[in-house]
Amino acid sequence: MKLGFDEIKWYGRNFDANEVRYFNYSCSGFEFCFTGTKACATILSDPSSQKDTEHGILGIYVTELKNADEYKGDSFWSNFNFLNELEGNLEPVRISLDKTASDIVLFQSEIEKTVVIKVLKLSECAFGYAGLKTLEIEGTLRKGRAIEERKIPKIEFIGDSITCGYGLEGTWNVDSFCTGQERPDKAYAFLTARALNADFMLCSWSGIGITSNYVDPETVMLPETQWLMPGVWPYTDKSGELRLKREPHVWDEQKFSPDIVVINLGTNDASWVRGIEDRRLAYVSGLRQLIEAVHRRSPDAKICCCLGIMGQELCESVSEACKLFARDFPSVTIKTLMFDIQKEEDGIGADWHPSAITHKKAAQKLADTLIELL
Repeated sequence: MKLGFDEIKWYGRNFDANEVRYFNYSCSGFEFCFTGTKACATILSDPSSQKDTEHGILGIYVTELKNADEYKGDSFWSNFNFLNELEGNLEPVRISLDKTASDIVLFQSEIEKTVVIKVLKLSECAFGYAGLKTLEIEGTLRKGRAIEERKIPKIEFIGDSITCGYGLEGTWNVDSFCTGQERPDKAYAFLTARALNADFMLCSWSGIGITSNYVDPETVMLPETQWLMPGVWPYTDKSGELRLKREPHVWDEQKFSPDIVVINLGTNDASWVRGIEDRRLAYVSGLRQLIEAVHRRSPDAKICCCLGIMGQELCESVSEACKLFARDFPSVTIKTLMFDIQKEEDGIGADWHPSAITHKKAAQKLADTLIELL
């Protein structure tokens, strides 16, 4: 039985092109529940245009139910076998998209079982893409059972490599980065959403900034401005559509109207700012403008700006930008949060990125802040 795209539940930003649905951002993907013996998907990607270390990576999560009536399907966290919940250890089956078209067995059993299957993009939008071409099951698709309507909070995270879980499973000065080390499902944004039982969406890209992407502070004398977040965030998937030679489309806010938007940007800008005042002021102005753009697109959302895990040079500048916005929009709830800087005793991931322990600490601090806003 072949399933249509709209028969299954989708997470994160996605778009359709040539009868394929692309889901490229971290933790974007789909979910379905069925009773049967086998489920298979054909996923398209672009391995020939990527290094072997930068192929797209999917995570497949399977939760078995005792009976079909258990399936709720009303939020991301319903019927999700969140293994070792206190520690947040998720170990999905991971698939490297090293072929143009990968035929993937998502589930197989000799006897009929009722299972919930989630397929999430673990690598980020900047590297190999992922597009669902076909999804077939041997069995019966299950719909979520009727439940009492409840308000499920929604959080949008706008960030850089930290939000992507870049290098989380690597080790500083030991491993070189590869997409197989990216674990957004162990990073602070995912864990914060879990703590608050919130649906969520990530718009994140490694190395990205507001006024400059990451540059080598010792050797680079010009900012890197090709992919800045103010030019990426408004679109559904600017990079993905351009790769397919399509004009990028503006993201439809009605598909995911957040109650809270979290902005964690500035770590890469700091590599360019370098304590130079006019560059710092440009960052403050750029962040202030991005906050306003977020507010104008999602006028009912509360906003939280945070920074500090990998460096705190611009933390006061974040507060300054938020104060400037609050002066002009006094009715909007906006908060700032300065994360604790990562500690070597907690482990350091690839390319000096935060470890799983650091992400857990950051998630706890952010969840404690956001719960006041919900």
